[in-house]
Amino acid sequence: MRRGGAALALMLVLCGAHSQSLLQRHVTVHAERVRLATALSLVAKDGGFRLSYNAAAIPVDSLVNVNAGDTRVEEVLRALIPARMAWKESGSHLILIDARAARRKVRIAGRVVDAASGEAIAKATVYAVEERQAVSTSADGGFMLEASTEQARVAVMVARATYHDTLVYAGPDGALGTIALQRRGVLERIDPRCELERCEVEEIGMARLLVPTDRMQQAANIEGERRGIQASLWPAISTNGPVNGAMINRYSFNLLAGYARGLEGVELGVGANIERNDVIGLQVAGMANLVGGDAKGLQIAGFHNHVMRSARGVQIAGFGNTVWDTLTGAQIAGGVNAVRGGMTGTQIAGALNLATRDVNGVQVSGAVNVTVRDVNKTQVAGALNYGRHVRGTQFAGGANVALGRVGGGQIAGALNYARDVTGGQVAAGMNLAVDTVRGGQVGVFNLARVVQGGQVGIVNFSDTISGASVGILSFAWRGYHRLDAVGTPELPLSIQLRTGTRAFHNIIGYSPSVRADGRWGFLYGFGFEPRVGEKRFIDIDLTAEQVVEQREWVDAVNILGRFSIRYSLVSTRRFALTLGPVINVLTSDWRDPESGAHLSALSPAEPWSAWVIGDTRVSLWPGAIAAAGLRF
Repeated sequence: MRRGGAALALMLVLCGAHSQSLLQRHVTVHAERVRLATALSLVAKDGGFRLSYNAAAIPVDSLVNVNAGDTRVEEVLRALIPARMAWKESGSHLILIDARAARRKVRIAGRVVDAASGEAIAKATVYAVEERQAVSTSADGGFMLEASTEQARVAVMVARATYHDTLVYAGPDGALGTIALQRRGVLERIDPRCELERCEVEEIGMARLLVPTDRMQQAANIEGERRGIQASLWPAISTNGPVNGAMINRYSFNLLAGYARGLEGVELGVGANIERNDVIGLQVAGMANLVGGDAKGLQIAGFHNHVMRSARGVQIAGFGNTVWDTLTGAQIAGGVNAVRGGMTGTQIAGALNLATRDVNGVQVSGAVNVTVRDVNKTQVAGALNYGRHVRGTQFAGGANVALGRVGGGQIAGALNYARDVTGGQVAAGMNLAVDTVRGGQVGVFNLARVVQGGQVGIVNFSDTISGASVGILSFAWRGYHRLDAVGTPELPLSIQLRTGTRAFHNIIGYSPSVRADGRWGFLYGFGFEPRVGEKRFIDIDLTAEQVVEQREWVDAVNILGRFSIRYSLVSTRRFALTLGPVINVLTSDWRDPESGAHLSALSPAEPWSAWVIGDTRVSLWPGAIAAAGLRF
């Protein structure tokens, strides 16, 4: 307890030291033979504060001389006013008090109207400056305010948004009669009042729930003052009284919730901290920090940080951080980070990062990153990354989507999609590039218009490709295509299609029944074709063909594998002749069900080598192959 008391006392001392007294301000005023009232006005103007006093207690019409050069306000006033006068500070107000007067209660009443039309003004704030008591006018403009004072007159300020503030004095009977407010000049606005869906922090559901309507109205009517320290139980109970929403605090402590115009220092809250305008410094709340203006510094909330303009610094929240304008710094949340404008910095979220404009930084999310415009660095997500142009890299456990360019590549567990990619695409599922991929594609299914590199996948499609396309099925519209009629001793005719690139292509074939025994087959394989001259090539092929050695289907393995190296001559631009040796390997479990003898007649009677593994016979022998083909 002693340590806690000492810490609190130290904080109060620091608060008082940091918030300079009006009396300690320095002024420079030079005037000769002026009315005392004029001299006091000059001092207040140069000191930047408002001065209230009872004209009956001070000889305001007496002539005085003032010769103050960078002198404290207290010294100047001591030389001007009677010795019996004391003073009291109230925010930016300095009130001169007759020390001999006894404190009395005054019931102040009156009515507020528009000076031009005479119509009643409802919801105007009537503020007893000395007591910090305030009420709002009713629908007919009337009000009643109780105050206690030591002066013969009570200073009362009447304020309403869009009207000039008016300071009046209530006499002993408290009757103010009709008070006419002059409307401020209003310029017609061409632009909308604000670009956001909600313009004020009071329009947020939590603020509407916690802040009484009359406190909102007082805050809208009264010009802000700076206070050193304040404490609130909740917005209706504050050391700043009914005008707490008009005050800018340096140190603020809130239990359930606090409400102020702004913060320039430190604010701690168990529940919610609510600021109408700007925050500069540190905000810590068990529940939420809600800021209607800009935020500069550090915000920490157990649930939510919300800034309605720009934020510069760091936001840390258990659930979410939102900024309706731009963010410069970092957002860290267990759930969601959202920036309605642009962002320079980092977003880290357990579920979602969202930015509606450019992101000059990094987004890291356990689930989803979404940037409506450009990402100038990197996106990392457990499920989905989405952006327009991404100058860095996209990493996702699920999908990467970039509607425009990606400068550092895409790596995903399921899908990569972009218009133009530099750095390649790697996915366990599908890669799609509407335009060009520089660096290649690796995935189950690859699709691109132009591939400057290679494709590795089960299925590869492209319009134009400069490297190899390795897969079970590869097709490049402007790639390598050849249709061959192939002959071997085992199968006199086989129609085979080659598609892909010369560096790697797929071979798909069908061998029709042209022999008396009716044998037929279907083939799949790989090949590549290095150039050895202007019109000369070498075809290196590896194929496997299921051969059915009768007209009817046989439910047995009877696969003839071939490895061939053939010389290819292109006699014209499109026609090619090929000839070369081949190594045949037959793997067959086609047997007679009664005798168990192997029935295949594809291999010669005496092959190079033959062996039996269980029910399967493997035979190896040399052969020859010839083909005539048409390139297209």
